[in-house]
Amino acid sequence: MASPRLTQPTANLRAAAGDATVTLSSLNLSRATLAERYTLPAFRLRVSAGPDAGKSEVFAQRVVVIGSAPDADFALTDTAASREHIRITGDRVGYRLRDLDSKNGTWFAGSRAIELLLGPAATLRLGQTELQYEQLGELHEIAVARETELWGLQGHSDAMREVFARIAHLAADGRPAAIEGEPGTGKRTAAVAWHRCSPRAAADVETVDCTAVDWSAPMVEWAPGGPGWARCAAGTLVILDVEEIPQEVALTLAATYAQRAESGTAPQLLATLTTSIPAAVREGRLPKEFAKLFAGRRIVLPALRHRPEDIAPLVDGMLAELEAANPEAGPLVLSHTTLRALQSYAWPGNVRELRRHLEAAAGAAVGGTLPLAMPQPAGAMEDATDGSPARPLPFAEARALALRQFERAYCGAALQACGGLVGHAAQLAGMTRGNFESLAMRCGLPDGKS
Repeated sequence: MASPRLTQPTANLRAAAGDATVTLSSLNLSRATLAERYTLPAFRLRVSAGPDAGKSEVFAQRVVVIGSAPDADFALTDTAASREHIRITGDRVGYRLRDLDSKNGTWFAGSRAIELLLGPAATLRLGQTELQYEQLGELHEIAVARETELWGLQGHSDAMREVFARIAHLAADGRPAAIEGEPGTGKRTAAVAWHRCSPRAAADVETVDCTAVDWSAPMVEWAPGGPGWARCAAGTLVILDVEEIPQEVALTLAATYAQRAESGTAPQLLATLTTSIPAAVREGRLPKEFAKLFAGRRIVLPALRHRPEDIAPLVDGMLAELEAANPEAGPLVLSHTTLRALQSYAWPGNVRELRRHLEAAAGAAVGGTLPLAMPQPAGAMEDATDGSPARPLPFAEARALALRQFERAYCGAALQACGGLVGHAAQLAGMTRGNFESLAMRCGLPDGKS
């Protein structure tokens, strides 16, 4: 027998929000003043033994990922450490360590640690590395939005509510900023939310999708004095998938933006990308001159697999939207078994994939009950639920999917040809080792192997 769509507390939250609760979507209020605030101590990580002995760094942030990935917050060269080996996360109680299903485990006080609350100091072993953790006297403030929605972005987790607070804080001054995140995490929605929280909220948003622009044509629109700049001078310019922009165009945009900023006619500039700004620069996909525009002003939208507590309320909201769009279908419900399966799935396509899966499941529902079948690997064609021929995905999404499939196949083939040796595979590909490792990590090839 199917259970109610979701647990009662979640349903009550949704009903209250639609009734009398004042949310940021109904009033354009600054989350800088309405956010919950608490403090955490800074902490030092120091490698006392292993390949990186002597490496030391101080952190004053809520989440720190440690591993052998080049983009890890604390990157190790230890080949026995997984790319994302452990994550240290701060909350109101303190810092918690969680092993990220590492291949060799994390060891504390002679026992394997899966999750533990860290005290003032700890000695950890991961791979061949002995790591010293030490809390320091300096405190840093964490701001977490009280609301669970920000102009279309949704999330009950601390990770998302911290993003909401940071967007509202950074949007106040109108300076350039970058929004990073995996495909499907909501970067376009975040850019709109950023605009709505800024002093330019009443003006227009101009969007440039770098995956859909013909860069071989003369760049008239965004040349100095071009009509694009005039249209959004009072509002916001959002450049989507900016890592796909040609280097010479990025340099021209950076120079033109600097000129207009000096004369007071520049728009608020937001850029989205699926990798990080530093990784895009290392891989030669963005020039340093362009990347400097966003220095210190980057936010990362967390992947859905890193915030499973958000899946139940997201599902509840999406099913409510599907019911409203198709009232003849009646109430849509799912069992606790189905919900648990949704919460345990990795969702490589993040929120977008979850929404598509629920749309397809709603089309196949029997008596309003959604089936348990989990998503299949995505292709460039989207299956229709009404028996009609398959429909192509939107061009930009299909192009990005094809590129990711090619990159994964290429990296896997290069690693296989070189017996899993990353350095040799990088030479074969004509890339630096660091660039190849970044690409392999982005393709989801664990520990440099296919």
